[in-house]
Amino acid sequence: MVSEEIREIAWKAQHRLHTRYRKLLARGKEKGKVVTAIGRELLGFIWAIGVEAEAAQRKTERRAA
Repeated sequence: MVSEEIREIAWKAQHRLHTRYRKLLARGKEKGKVVTAIGRELLGFIWAIGVEAEAAQRKTERRAA
């Protein structure tokens, strides 16, 4: 089961990146550059999810000990 915090980060990422992708293409940016920019920002969201998941795992391990 995925925690609520991780779901919130994922939803924020989906909404933000979709909107940004559409806006950059509408402004006439090259598709390759747009995809690269979105990919870089996605990496930040992936990192945030990883940090949150690691913190949740540590909490679970502390409870079990």
